[in-house]
Amino acid sequence: MRGRLPGRELLDRPILGGRAYLGSALWAAFLFALGAVLWGVGAYTHRDGGLDPRWMLVTLAVSCTLVVFRRTAPGAVLAAATLVLAADAAVGPSSAVVINYGEALYAACVWGRRRLANGVLAAVCAGGAAVSALLVFAAANGALRGGPLVIAQGIGLYVLGFGSPTISGTSVREHRLRTSLERERARRIEQMAELDRRHAVAEERGRVARELHDVVANHLSAVAVQSTAALSMRESDPERTRRILGVIRDSSLRGLTDLRAMIGVLRGAREAPELEAVTPRLADADRLLADAREAGLEIDVAWTRRDRPLPQRADSAAYRVLQESLTNAMRYADPMRVEVVVDFSEGGFGAGDGTGGGHGPRGGASGGGDLLLLTVSNGLAGRGAREPGVLDGHGAGAGLTGMRERVQLLGGRFSAGPVDGRVWRVRAEIPLAPDERRPGAGRRAPVGGADPVERPGGADTAEGAAGGRTGEGGGVR
Repeated sequence: MRGRLPGRELLDRPILGGRAYLGSALWAAFLFALGAVLWGVGAYTHRDGGLDPRWMLVTLAVSCTLVVFRRTAPGAVLAAATLVLAADAAVGPSSAVVINYGEALYAACVWGRRRLANGVLAAVCAGGAAVSALLVFAAANGALRGGPLVIAQGIGLYVLGFGSPTISGTSVREHRLRTSLERERARRIEQMAELDRRHAVAEERGRVARELHDVVANHLSAVAVQSTAALSMRESDPERTRRILGVIRDSSLRGLTDLRAMIGVLRGAREAPELEAVTPRLADADRLLADAREAGLEIDVAWTRRDRPLPQRADSAAYRVLQESLTNAMRYADPMRVEVVVDFSEGGFGAGDGTGGGHGPRGGASGGGDLLLLTVSNGLAGRGAREPGVLDGHGAGAGLTGMRERVQLLGGRFSAGPVDGRVWRVRAEIPLAPDERRPGAGRRAPVGGADPVERPGGADTAEGAAGGRTGEGGGVR
């Protein structure tokens, strides 16, 4: 069973098929009762030889009836109330009809259209000026007795009967308009906050996905490659088997250690110094290179100005790009040889390396900061001579997507693709501005926005449509 309606909702309840409201009907009944009392005490002008004063009760009843419809049809009510006021003035006039006419003025200013409200305000102001001028003129010519007091009383009555309802209605209208605008503004702010929250959640999910992939994929790839090598041995070699198992054990333990550290950070259990301790740095790449060499890669490194300090975000991004590039090389390189070049450039972005791979945002800054240039190259030729691995064809393209996003979030450029059908090259240009704010920084990297690259087999594919995915021999990097 429904509870009782609050008082405000009860007054706003529609009646007469929705053409009026209960509150207006009750108010009209009160005005009629008040008008009847004023008529009974003689609050009207009686003219000798004129119409019977009881006709004023008719104009009172009509004006009160109009009050019932003041909210749904304020313009029509005002026009009809004007005619009723003129008829009442011809008979009397009476005070009650003037009061009811003030209600019509108030309703037109509150619930009428803005043009109607402005017109009523202008007409009342013009009428006030005309009444004041007429009273002054009449007093100056001796038509009024009482002097300035009579003029002041006449102007006061006009303001009380016509000006006060109009000003009050206009003020209420503006207050409601401001309230509506503030409510709309609050709603839009709430929507923007929700969009920001969703964007932040999406950014955090992407960051966690990149970190999980980089932490897990590198170690698992080393485990899979070494396991494949062990399974492919046709003759028993205890020493080699022991070495392979040692690499598998080390990679598994390091993967578990890194995974625990990252989970601790995600749970918020790490303090700031410990958080910096688990953040990868390019200066720690020696262990990464050693693990890759243990997995069977031959690595040549050319590194200039190795002792140069790097901004934290750029340092971490460079490490992850190198880590993922070495992971892909372990899976797809043929021969198993990788060239790593770490260099620095001053004055902004270069013109590109012509790999034909997917690039980052074009039209970036051409100067105003140093760049870290990281290039990782491995061979593609002779792929068919290698023993098929368990990872062939199992790549999901998340590696190239993660590298591209890391670089582009810093405002840099990234490319990955085959060169002359013989070399797979990954190139990252990472800005080293102190505040790490470059054009494009902070924007999400468009997945699938890279240029198409060509496989050695001749098939064209959009690198990045599935996270950037061209690998020789049909492998997904």
